[in-house]
Amino acid sequence: MVLGSFFLTPATALRYERHDRKVRQMTEDERLGIGKDKRKVDMKEEYYKLAAKDLDNWEQKRVKRLPGEHDGVL
Repeated sequence: MVLGSFFLTPATALRYERHDRKVRQMTEDERLGIGKDKRKVDMKEEYYKLAAKDLDNWEQKRVKRLPGEHDGVL
């Protein structure tokens, strides 16, 4: 009887480990599908993109507020 318990313990552990590999928790990112098509970010490329923009001629635009939301204008 004692010998049988020493034999069945690793077999039972192996069974549950296989089950855990099949069924696993999905992270929030996996559920939403985030991160599948990420592009590599190159710091030099991003720098040159920003350097090519005309930062001297820009216009400030107000964001449309939701109904009933305070707009911050005094």
